[in-house]
Amino acid sequence: MKKAHLFMLLISPIMLLTACQSSQTNSTTTSKASTSSSSTKIETDTSGLLGSYSESDLDDSYDESSATSIALSDNVKISGEGASTDGKVVTITKGGTYIIEGELSNGQLIVNVDKTEKVHLVLNNTTIKNDNGPAILVEQTDKAIITLAKDSKNTVSDGNDYNLSEGETEPDAAIFSKDDLTINGEGSLNVEANYSNGIRSKDDLTLISGNYTINAKNNALKGKDSVSIKDGTYHLTTKEGDGIQANNSTEEDKGFIVIDNGDFTIDSGRDGIQAETALSIQQATFTIKTGGGYNTKQFDTNESYKGLKASKITLLSGSYTLDTLDDAIHSNDSLTIKNGDYTLDTGDDGIHADNSLTIDNGNITINHSYEGIESSVIKLNGGNLLITASDDGINAGGSSEDDGTGQFGADSFGKGGTPPGQADDSKSLEITGGTITVNASGDGLDSNGSITMSGGTVLVYGPTDGGNGALDYDGTFNLTGGTLITTGTSDMAMNVSDDSTQASVGIYFNTTQSANTLYSLTNNEGKSLVTFKSKKEFQHLLISSPDLTNSETYTLLTGGTTAEKDENGLYQSGTKTNGQILSTIKFDGTNILNVDQDGNTVQGGIGMSGGMGGPR
Repeated sequence: MKKAHLFMLLISPIMLLTACQSSQTNSTTTSKASTSSSSTKIETDTSGLLGSYSESDLDDSYDESSATSIALSDNVKISGEGASTDGKVVTITKGGTYIIEGELSNGQLIVNVDKTEKVHLVLNNTTIKNDNGPAILVEQTDKAIITLAKDSKNTVSDGNDYNLSEGETEPDAAIFSKDDLTINGEGSLNVEANYSNGIRSKDDLTLISGNYTINAKNNALKGKDSVSIKDGTYHLTTKEGDGIQANNSTEEDKGFIVIDNGDFTIDSGRDGIQAETALSIQQATFTIKTGGGYNTKQFDTNESYKGLKASKITLLSGSYTLDTLDDAIHSNDSLTIKNGDYTLDTGDDGIHADNSLTIDNGNITINHSYEGIESSVIKLNGGNLLITASDDGINAGGSSEDDGTGQFGADSFGKGGTPPGQADDSKSLEITGGTITVNASGDGLDSNGSITMSGGTVLVYGPTDGGNGALDYDGTFNLTGGTLITTGTSDMAMNVSDDSTQASVGIYFNTTQSANTLYSLTNNEGKSLVTFKSKKEFQHLLISSPDLTNSETYTLLTGGTTAEKDENGLYQSGTKTNGQILSTIKFDGTNILNVDQDGNTVQGGIGMSGGMGGPR
């Protein structure tokens, strides 16, 4: 997939063309009484928006006195110029504004004007049903603008067979446009797309406002060059396609989707939102289910059922509730999360990027996943992350070819793990801030290269079975700041690297320690530096804190009670317990210490900075 460069330059304003020119008509044309202007103008301040919206896109006003009126029925009546009828087919041949009302059964509205002209269609309680093709077909125009009149209820639908000539695949949508298409207004639009797509533009598709309910066999909203959404309410249901799609793969500045606001409920047979190049979102609210949800058992592994999918993804803000059979958020290149609230349930990866993934802020909860967060390069700078994974919690690299993979197989960059003792310099995990809690059945933090941590709080509930560890890195783990607590098995346990400047202690226990029990590390004065309640049983414990020094003796207490409230098992520093002494730990001037339960210094196995295969 080519790299995308999403241009955010605003299109120069284009005034809406409303003058209707003369046209011949096969039906009776009557004169129309003059009426006052109607509708209101949408807010035109485009500062801070991701999308480029022209003045004509934002203008949902129209002048009834100069517009052509089309009254749909078994006997269509046209008042004004620029339109004609042939039975139940209404054709618009001149640029201008057309107010359309009434119901047309097994008919069609066609727009075919000069390429330099714009057409403004006002749907005012309009119903168009066509059993053999699109309800609205835009053959040619500079731009078609559909306004949903205030408080109006409009419906378009097609049949399940278009009777196209052999070799033809288009048109293929209930509303189909060969040129730019914009929809605005304060009404509602219901689309029943039985043949294929709901609303499709072969150029740019722009949605400004309105309330949409679309049931489509294939894609609900599709723009070849782009889809730009400023606001609105969307209920999108698809059987075999995506909720929203932009699919131009031949021009790197096209094939993008931008969403500035709106409320989206998407239940899709394939991807929720899929952009060929770039996907950028802010402010909007999403509830997305793909492929029947994360727990679906029968599906086609050759298909894609991702929640958000693009080459490049930028999420500035918004609320996301994603229940996806495949990855919840998937980038084929780079992914940046600036802020927002995320609740993810997925049958594969929670958040995945092939090349780089950056999280600056936000509240991210991954309730179900195969791997929680995965990319070649991961940077975690802030936010509150709560990750549950049946395999690795956070993985910088790819899973081993010998290991089990998610239900959709290994991702494109994951050609297998790094051979023992060989680090992959292209893989890295960097933690500078945030609060990160990982509950993983595989490795908690895994990097085929290096790990660095300079700030934040990381709490890892690692595996309870052998073969994986709370930490797993092939290069180095350089720790210079923050609080790190990990629990897991002892056979694959690792500490941080010896050149870390912050003190860290790894403790190997004689017996398995119980879950849901208080553990507190106190200094000589009895002050608690770290208090936590593990969600899982463990045989190895790692603790590092800025308050830990390499020249003091500490006591690890177990059991007891506290009146304080925990955050995912971690209590505030200084929390007191009345537990029993489990271990006494004496630092001897070295920053990195590994001891057994009795406080005796031990040496780990492979890579000793931590150890694999238990203490020696």
